[in-house]
Amino acid sequence: MMRRLDRYVLSEIVGPLGLGLLVYTSILLIQTFFRFAETIIRRGVPAATVGQLLLYSLPNIVVLTLPMSLLLGVLLGIGRLSSDSELIAIRASGASVYKLLRPVLALSLLMALVSGFLMHRAMPSGNAAVSRLMLEIATRTIGQQLEPGVFYSEFQGKTLFVFDIDPDGLWHGVFLADSVPSERTSVLVARTGRLSTDASGERLILRLDDAVEHNYDFAHPENYETRRHEVLRTVLKDRFASEEKARISRRKNVRSLTFDEYRQLARDPTATPEERNLGRIGMHKMYAIPAACIVLGLLALPLGFTNRRGGKSTGFALSIGIVVVYHVLITQGEDAATFGRISPALAMWFPNLLLAAVGLMLLVVRDRDRSIVPRALLRWSGWSKGSEALLRVARAVGGRRGRRPDRSTSSTEEEATLTRRRVGKGSSPAAGRVVIRLPRPRLRFPNRLDRYVLTRAGSIFLLVLASAICLSIIADLTDNVDDILKNQVGAGTVIRYYKYKSLQLAYEVLPICALVSTLVVFGLLSRTNEIIAARSLGVSLFRIAVPAVFGAVMLAGVAAYLQAQILPITNQKVAEANDRIKGRTSQRIVRGPDKQWLFGKGKYLYNFLRFDPSTERIERLQVFEFDEQRRLTARLLADVAQYTPEGWVLEGGWARTFRDREQLRFEPLKRPVRVDLPEGPAYFRAEEPRPAQMTYGQLLAYVNELRQSGQHKPELEVALQNKLAYPFGIVVMAFVALPFAFRLERRGALYGLGISIVVGMVFMAVYALFKTLGDVGVFPAAVAVWSPAVLFMLLASYLFLGVRS
Repeated sequence: MMRRLDRYVLSEIVGPLGLGLLVYTSILLIQTFFRFAETIIRRGVPAATVGQLLLYSLPNIVVLTLPMSLLLGVLLGIGRLSSDSELIAIRASGASVYKLLRPVLALSLLMALVSGFLMHRAMPSGNAAVSRLMLEIATRTIGQQLEPGVFYSEFQGKTLFVFDIDPDGLWHGVFLADSVPSERTSVLVARTGRLSTDASGERLILRLDDAVEHNYDFAHPENYETRRHEVLRTVLKDRFASEEKARISRRKNVRSLTFDEYRQLARDPTATPEERNLGRIGMHKMYAIPAACIVLGLLALPLGFTNRRGGKSTGFALSIGIVVVYHVLITQGEDAATFGRISPALAMWFPNLLLAAVGLMLLVVRDRDRSIVPRALLRWSGWSKGSEALLRVARAVGGRRGRRPDRSTSSTEEEATLTRRRVGKGSSPAAGRVVIRLPRPRLRFPNRLDRYVLTRAGSIFLLVLASAICLSIIADLTDNVDDILKNQVGAGTVIRYYKYKSLQLAYEVLPICALVSTLVVFGLLSRTNEIIAARSLGVSLFRIAVPAVFGAVMLAGVAAYLQAQILPITNQKVAEANDRIKGRTSQRIVRGPDKQWLFGKGKYLYNFLRFDPSTERIERLQVFEFDEQRRLTARLLADVAQYTPEGWVLEGGWARTFRDREQLRFEPLKRPVRVDLPEGPAYFRAEEPRPAQMTYGQLLAYVNELRQSGQHKPELEVALQNKLAYPFGIVVMAFVALPFAFRLERRGALYGLGISIVVGMVFMAVYALFKTLGDVGVFPAAVAVWSPAVLFMLLASYLFLGVRS
């Protein structure tokens, strides 16, 4: 039967545990939503399907956050008992530390059972369901990705271009060609078209009406065939859907395997040694991860007992640090075990054994009421003697300062004595010297109260920022560990990747960190009645909030500097390291060999093999010219196109003109010919850079260049506006936090932390929704990016004005 002490200890732990589970799971769930956001919005996925995606992803997230939440709950719960001296009272009654271990281990065992169920049942089926659902989304909603005037090259071996799409989804002016023209190439031009799926929902059928097929042999230019089709149906293979289907049919994802499937993989004689090692690792991992709950509970008890003055912030920092150490150990062990350097059993169980040994040692030391730092180490370092000597010197200096008379008081007494002497000599007091005392200058901002609030908020902000970065790195490392192991990426590359990526992560979490730190700091001030004390001195809540707003403005400036000067450079390094992790060769950010298709001004389509910007020379240039009805009227092919001051000069090749499917004229280019094309070399030189690797000025110039060339890319315009709006979001989050913070009264920091998570989730969800709507062109870029900030700023102003100041 559970004793009263056990129930009391559990009641102190369950609250922080639940809050930690909400915080950690919410952060990772938001990241998952962002990962699916573009697919969800662009492909018109129903809300029910979105809910299914998040629900199926939940077991994989909870398995990661459950041990972290247990660790945080024990640290905060035991730390609260220790800070209020309740543990001293329990020890004084004759109870040992081991009595507190019973409820902690009971709760840890329960969490281990839940984690084990998730690992064995929920997570494999959930990951498999996510893969199947993503395949279904990719297959059924491809047609919704197409935009008029934009090439779509995700079909295997084909490039699709549509001039216009009506509200009913009917395509007008369809152009379908081989992505990389070979010796025998085919081009389809149709008046209308529509994309659908077959009865099974696995194949994509493109129906073309009034289509003309052009077949050409590069080796024999005179052989050119055209065929007319009233209705033409062709099967297309989407690259993502095909890869996803092949991956599912070939072998389940490693994270989708059950224990029996891991065992079969470990014993499969046809598998590679690395795959068999992965099977053994998976078998041990299914028990090692749940066992970590017990180990972390054992470790958290003595650490929480010693956390007497650190408060909840120290417990939060300790939990993040321990989780980082654990995941680094298990990731490095998995890497070594995959390639046979150590045993899979040792790789998965060594972190548990190490932390368990540390926890038992600290538990024994704490039960004997000793410091967790060995005394021999303290004597060797001279810390005890040095600290005592420093304390004596400080007291001596303070004593001398305490006996020193106040200068203003002594000067006043001297003046009074001098006046009395002069009066005694018969002189009037008015005849004495006039003493003018000026008040000591004081800054109205930042005054002592402002500095105090900024200091408290700054320390909490740094802690929350470090915790958010560490949590994001852990989540990203969990996603990339399979690629790291498969491609044998060195530790140096991984460290360099996360070193530079941490700056981007810090930039992304700054608004949420500002929200959390503002709510927590004013929650702590309210709990200790410091807000009431300031108000009793005549300081309004609006004045108390000034340092928080000032700090948010400074953070916004730092964020703006980061994205303007630092992030474009570091993101390039992140992309290079990520290419190595993913097994891709590092490439310049230019069009690949299957994307050398450009849409000219109004009626021209271009295809080329390569372009040399130094000599302004194009190899194997093809030009397709269309009339106003989107019919192909002329086609030109040149072996070499050289730009000169007079225009483009073509060498080798031919030119053809058409009327419907009939060829009117064929003209071989036997000598250099000058042609007038509306596009110059700069158009063919245009790169497709990533907005994250560009400054605001570079991205603005690139967007203007695209607009002038007739290319509309709303996602780039959204990214341009976002470079201005996102730093402003930090100020918005601080304003949003203020009315909630001053309404907390004495509920404390944990209550404020919970509210901040809910508010942050709502803001990030609204921000993701509007941003994705802007990416697909539903809203203008400025409206999509700035609307969430304006809406939440108006809400915060309304709530803040209603607070009794």
